Amino acid sequence: MIDTKPLGCYISGGLIWFSPVITRILRLTIPFILVGCLIGVIFWFYDDTTALQLGGLLLIYFIPPAGKETIIPAGIALGFPFQVMCLSIVCVDIACCLFMIWNFELICNVPYLGSLIQYLIRKGESFLSEHRWLERLYFIGLILFVFFPLQGTGSVSGSIIGKMLGLKSIEIFTAITIGTIFSSFLIGYSVYALQEYLDVNVWYILIAVMILLIGIPAVSYAIYQTKKGKSATNYLSNRISSFRFNKRK
Repeated sequence: MIDTKPLGCYISGGLIWFSPVITRILRLTIPFILVGCLIGVIFWFYDDTTALQLGGLLLIYFIPPAGKETIIPAGIALGFPFQVMCLSIVCVDIACCLFMIWNFELICNVPYLGSLIQYLIRKGESFLSEHRWLERLYFIGLILFVFFPLQGTGSVSGSIIGKMLGLKSIEIFTAITIGTIFSSFLIGYSVYALQEYLDVNVWYILIAVMILLIGIPAVSYAIYQTKKGKSATNYLSNRISSFRFNKRK
């Protein structure tokens, strides 16, 4: 008799009645099939040029510092409805989340990509050490982690944080899905409202966001380098003073 399991088992990777090889193939291919379906729908509703524009935006979404806060306004500025942009981002985030939670151990062993995951883990540990409330809230904290776009978060880093917090795969999937839906539609509707009701040029919004994304890290880095330089200068001054004092003795 076939043992039917609840949906949570499938999301957690528990495709138990298949062989391990078939299970691994499904875990690797289903996220790409979801993205392929999204691309097919886009080309179904739009002409080739318009579809390639939207596809290009979704591809740029994977390249830092791009994120929901830049891709969604850019899409709206190009004339796409905010609902289309938000749903597209949500679908991509869900596919990425499934790929991560189903293949996390495998990804960590891939050359270069494994190094990137380890880097993200270190960044996650640093973030958690600065925001201890995330460890206490667990599920809600992960939703908020994915929700706030200016933290540079997303489904990939959110999945890693969820693994670090010890959450189950179904909990990670649910938290990231909730977070990305609320985050995407909040950004999308906010940009739409500014354009529709206040007649604000969306390109100005996008430029302002880009300035924030680039400017804040640049200022932080400059401050860090200044403090680091001062520390080095003070250290050298102390060493020189100590050397002169000992020499006089």
